[in-house]
Amino acid sequence: MTKLDAAVHQLVVAMRLFFEGDYLSSLTLAGAAEEILGKLSIRAGLPVAVDFITEYHYEDVDETIPEGQRKKVLLGILNRVRNQAKHANDEAETHVEFDATEALQMIMRALPMAQNLKGSMAGYKEQLDVWIEAHPEAFV
Repeated sequence: MTKLDAAVHQLVVAMRLFFEGDYLSSLTLAGAAEEILGKLSIRAGLPVAVDFITEYHYEDVDETIPEGQRKKVLLGILNRVRNQAKHANDEAETHVEFDATEALQMIMRALPMAQNLKGSMAGYKEQLDVWIEAHPEAFV
């Protein structure tokens, strides 16, 4: 199985679990897929979703934070819940707080990269669009 096939499989299962309401499993699987797809996109010279997001929000970071640290701050925010769900490095961090939004965001980061890399995602974006239309509260 290629890395692309593995990432697409993880993303497809993440989406299925998301639609079933298992947001934690969806978040971790979509996060794993997003990480692989990001690396594959870099290798292929294609856009990486998280780079677009951090570039878009770069000026939103406190300007007193040094230039070289701003992207790291944004990545910490973007990946906070995913990392809480998959690591137990901080003894003070005893719980993971999440909802559908974090899983949805991770899926939305991974899906365009899978499509750009020609992963077989036929029908899945449409299913996601239907879910989003039926759940506008996910964007509040």
